[in-house]
Amino acid sequence: MKKLLPLLLVWFLAAQEFPKITADYQKIEGDILMARGDVEVSSDLGKVYADELRANLKTGEVYLKGNVSVVFDRGFIAATQGEYNYKTGRMRFKNVWGWLQERFFFQAEEIEASSKKEFTFKKIWFTPCNQTCPIWETRARKGKYYRDDHVSLWGTVLRIKGVPVLYLPYLYYPMPKEKRKTGFLMPKFGHSSNKGYYIGEDFFWAPVDWFDLTLSYDYMSQLGYMLTGEYRYVWDEGNYGSFRTSFFRYWDGKSDYLIKGREVHQMGRGWRLTANADLVSSYKFLWNISTNYFRIVQRLFYSSVYLTKSWEDGSVVVRADEQKSYFWGREVIFRHLPEVNFTLTRKRILGNLYFTQTLVASNIQEIYKKKRDGLQRVIWKPYLVYTLSPVPWFSIDNKLGFHMAYYSRQKREEERIDEPLRLFSYSYSATLTGPIFYRIFKTPGFKYSPRFKHIIEPSLSLILSPNYDYFSRIISYDGYDYFPSSSHVNFSLTHRLLAKKKIGEERVPTEILSFSVGGSYYPRTENVITPLGLPVSHNFSSVNLDLRFSPDETVSIYWMGQYEPYDKYFLFNSISLGLRPRGMPFYLSGNYFTTRSVFEEQSFISNQMRLAGGLNISPLGLSLRGFWDYDIKNRMTRQYTVIGVLNLQCVRFILRFAYMPFRREHYFFNISFSLPQVGFGIDRFGG
Repeated sequence: MKKLLPLLLVWFLAAQEFPKITADYQKIEGDILMARGDVEVSSDLGKVYADELRANLKTGEVYLKGNVSVVFDRGFIAATQGEYNYKTGRMRFKNVWGWLQERFFFQAEEIEASSKKEFTFKKIWFTPCNQTCPIWETRARKGKYYRDDHVSLWGTVLRIKGVPVLYLPYLYYPMPKEKRKTGFLMPKFGHSSNKGYYIGEDFFWAPVDWFDLTLSYDYMSQLGYMLTGEYRYVWDEGNYGSFRTSFFRYWDGKSDYLIKGREVHQMGRGWRLTANADLVSSYKFLWNISTNYFRIVQRLFYSSVYLTKSWEDGSVVVRADEQKSYFWGREVIFRHLPEVNFTLTRKRILGNLYFTQTLVASNIQEIYKKKRDGLQRVIWKPYLVYTLSPVPWFSIDNKLGFHMAYYSRQKREEERIDEPLRLFSYSYSATLTGPIFYRIFKTPGFKYSPRFKHIIEPSLSLILSPNYDYFSRIISYDGYDYFPSSSHVNFSLTHRLLAKKKIGEERVPTEILSFSVGGSYYPRTENVITPLGLPVSHNFSSVNLDLRFSPDETVSIYWMGQYEPYDKYFLFNSISLGLRPRGMPFYLSGNYFTTRSVFEEQSFISNQMRLAGGLNISPLGLSLRGFWDYDIKNRMTRQYTVIGVLNLQCVRFILRFAYMPFRREHYFFNISFSLPQVGFGIDRFGG
């Protein structure tokens, strides 16, 4: 008879739709079921454990007491006592702690839920940090958890190392399966000598997996406020884009704007549409507001739309664009409305004989001080190219070219007149490469390379062209206008050093050093125009020097120079150095640039020295980056910037400090931090 009692109890509970239960002791008195000792209940919620259980079989209410815990998929709840209704699915536990979705750790005075997908908390303590002593936590008056979606908290105080740092009346904390989730990002704080106190907040909206939108508000106590909208999308590999638009409102009622972005669309049948923009309402806007030195010294801004189609033998480009340049304190606008370019690449005619051509038709506008200028032009450049290579170490490229052009306007004695200019010219060039000499040096036992190869490669180009005097009458805007206006010679000599470096399991010949020197000789100087559109004043041009040295990925040196042999000075010098020692936590790079060109008065652009470096201290979770720019001509520091990133377990801090003594805004610092699953907005001007 005793053996039949458990079977009868199981049959009776099944008839009452009660969940499966096991315990050391069970008893039923009327509608009340009591159980004690290692109580385990299998329910829709999951496995429920307790020391004691009391259930009303009529109402479905189950009361749990003593070491109460609930284990379910990606979650665990522990409490001192609780209630559960197996008919309605509602539950309530008191003095609760546990975790949800394997990363949501919490404590609460009370938790209530109707399913394992939604929970309501009272007086909750929450953190995603799984350390014994979490670095940060959030305490809230109440909250609600939506599984695989988010947590909403009201009356929230954020504490870092137990110190209250931020009060938020409402906090939306994403808890999605995927990485992108709609919600507010962490705020940014800062101060500068020009903006005053600064605070910014961003809202991130991700309605679908291929599109998102960020809306931002930035408050600056001394200047005004800024509204920003940025969207990004990736429809597929050929259709994507992102655009950011900022509107700035000053406290005195004036306003400025900033637009930056890029769009790419595949139109079908090989056609591709590309749109780009980097626009500002005025250069003074960036000069006064931006904290990014590289943006401040930017002098060119643009907007463009390109429609292109490419195939094996050529391409077609249709563009409409606008470029704004700011030099010497003036604004100049250039526009192509529109321009069509048809290019045919090397098309084989017979043997080594090829045909190439470029056809461009442009409607160009130029605006300066509200005065509109410009012209229309059509240029056709067909070429016949024949290559001879009788031996591997010597080759000759022969080119016969024609230049046919129409300009609606021309230049006479530096004056622009409304008189068409028609051109027809031709030239022949022969480029001799070689004889190429080389020598191999064997270095057995040398770990870096068992052999080196030194190559000497001379090159000589002879350009034969009648002396044309009408090229000086061209109103030139770009390289399409150039064509040899007289006979001259181009020459160069290049040295290369190759090593058999080990890449993977094989040794591959790799260039580690190259040095070239070259220039041009002009028999006559009058009416001669160079490819840069500059006149020739001496028979010999400047001497161009180029040195590249990169023994491996840890070191690189690059030097370019242009030396004037008649005046005996360097027109410009440019040196770049990169150092990233293997296995070391730091890197360094440097640039040195001086010029005596027309841009010399913009000294912080054309005469400067720049150093950059970084340091990573992985055990501390700290990384530092620094930039220093020095004005060589005026012997003064232009700017230095320090950016620090500190990862403290579950919190990421970013500190950015910039100092620029040449501006009214001498210094700026910005602090932002992010929590797991919650990103932080960027500084729209600081980069």
